[in-house]
Amino acid sequence: MKNEKDQKNHKSPEGTAPELRDRPLKSLNSRREDTVSGACASPGYSGHGGDCYRNAVRLDFSVNLNPLGMPDCFREALERGMQCAGRYPDLLQEAPRRAAALFYSERYKEAFSPEEILPGNGASELITAVYHGLRPRRVLLTAPCFTGYLHGVDPRKTKPDRYATGETLSFQPDAGFGMMIRPDTELVILNNPCNPGGGMLDRKLLRDLLKLTAERHIPVLLDECFLEFTGRLKDSGLRLMEEYPNLMVLRAFTKSFSMPGVRLGLLFVRDRRLREKVRRALPEWNLSAFGQEVLITAGERRTVLYDFLDRTAEKTGKLRNRMEERLRAHGIQVIPSAANFLLTRGLGEYADQLLKQGILVRRCRDMQPLSEEYIRLAVRTAEEQDQFFDALRRIRADRGLPGQGASEKSGR
Repeated sequence: MKNEKDQKNHKSPEGTAPELRDRPLKSLNSRREDTVSGACASPGYSGHGGDCYRNAVRLDFSVNLNPLGMPDCFREALERGMQCAGRYPDLLQEAPRRAAALFYSERYKEAFSPEEILPGNGASELITAVYHGLRPRRVLLTAPCFTGYLHGVDPRKTKPDRYATGETLSFQPDAGFGMMIRPDTELVILNNPCNPGGGMLDRKLLRDLLKLTAERHIPVLLDECFLEFTGRLKDSGLRLMEEYPNLMVLRAFTKSFSMPGVRLGLLFVRDRRLREKVRRALPEWNLSAFGQEVLITAGERRTVLYDFLDRTAEKTGKLRNRMEERLRAHGIQVIPSAANFLLTRGLGEYADQLLKQGILVRRCRDMQPLSEEYIRLAVRTAEEQDQFFDALRRIRADRGLPGQGASEKSGR
């Protein structure tokens, strides 16, 4: 039994030890060199969205999650995962992969086998496994792009070729992208819808690129982590995999079902040779008991979840239009988007002051060649949007700027 002194000094992990749970580790952040841009990161900026660990955040507009939140059936699945935490998850992931195959086969009217699906500890792990497994000497990407595509690149082994895109197509590539595919290109990465612009890839261009790369035996990684928010299932690469076996499609439960802390991604690979190379680059037991239960639940409750995703796309579209209209009323340039986020130009000067009011936004300065003035905003609920614009009005008022335009007033 603990003596009185031990009981007095004991601190539980929740609430009574803030120096461990809440104190920012400034030494890890204040002098960090950004691996993409080479610019020294400023305090309070980690290079990704969602950094509530080094910032006091009450509203997070930096992470692109589902505004409807997490489905109840997945909350129940996570509780079941806790009951399984005392034993190892299935090393072969048999039941989770069967469930994922059933979920996506019915959703996209395409037959997927469990063997064609590689679960991962988030989409980021799967991207890294593609690099480590395929070991491409040359990779073709767009610029700007999700910084995670460059995180796994070892410049001593892989040369990234960047194709500059522009605002006209919401930073999706045009036909000139195919001309960048060289004889020694060994991997092509595409994003649909693209991050950070939110634009959709032209359907004919995608087919043309897949045909060209298939003829040259070049693998293509198509990131569709945000596709469910667009409602455009017919544009999914999942429906092209039978025709183009060089295609790998990436999905993430993180975004669609608002569960970033669970870390759950899926990579669809039909070609056995490609799949085995990527699989061998993944660690054992990379799917936790929680991720395992979520996938099994997705198969069991798929009809309910299909309805949830359909409602998500409809609701996201309405909230995105509302948010875009109000941003434009403040004189902020908005890049047209089909996703659950908006890339803006002109908000950069307000980012620090918004953070002082507890609102975190995604600075895009590490997404070359975007500058400090580009800010990406998640599409959040109407109430959260109102709080954001109230804060923006206060900041602008302090500078002697107009608080809102006539259209912004009518949008409330």
